[in-house]
Amino acid sequence: MSKFLLSTTLLLISFLNYSQKSKIKFGAQAGLNYSNFRGYEVPVGPLYSESPAFAFLGGLNFEYQFKEKLSLKLELNYERKSQKADNNIELTDLNGSTKSYNYTSKKNNDYLVLPILVKYSFSDKNSFYINGGPFIGYLLKSNLTNDLGNIDGSNNDSFETTNLNNRTDFGLTIGLGKTIELNDKNSIFIEVRENLGLTNTSKNKVWGNGEVKTNSFNLIIGYSLN
Repeated sequence: MSKFLLSTTLLLISFLNYSQKSKIKFGAQAGLNYSNFRGYEVPVGPLYSESPAFAFLGGLNFEYQFKEKLSLKLELNYERKSQKADNNIELTDLNGSTKSYNYTSKKNNDYLVLPILVKYSFSDKNSFYINGGPFIGYLLKSNLTNDLGNIDGSNNDSFETTNLNNRTDFGLTIGLGKTIELNDKNSIFIEVRENLGLTNTSKNKVWGNGEVKTNSFNLIIGYSLN
């Protein structure tokens, strides 16, 4: 029994010592996503125009520090990439009178995104840092929404568009942030990040035989446990 207690005590001490020197961090993050789709040109005209839209993201992170100021960071995020459009439509009533209406439509693509980032910190504690690397996205679902119901009272305010898109997205990420250490184990971070998609996400042809590529700008707040 005494040998067992001694072995258990030594094992516990070794574990605690390893934990204090651990180079591994786990955490979670959430934030705002400002995104649009690029790679094609919309014809200039008063009937249709596109612009970026706000959405959200959230997920988990894992970080391994392999040098004093250099680490590898992996994340798994649920991220919505959106774009809105201003539209104009003309409707004719039973009396033959035609009226013009403006309405807004919105593309929503929901992705599971895996960024693989190399992170460099400029100092040991409460440090500014930069990171960058590739990301891989998998499309979970997509839809097109509109507010036409406000005009004609219809219920056609959402259309499933997942099958019109390629499931896989690939691109590059670069970010700038600051880590704030709360104590030896806990820290928070604030980061701005740009994500540039490099692959065509649309199965169908678009204006000018262009492509539909994702582009998003993130404002992220996260928590890490050492």
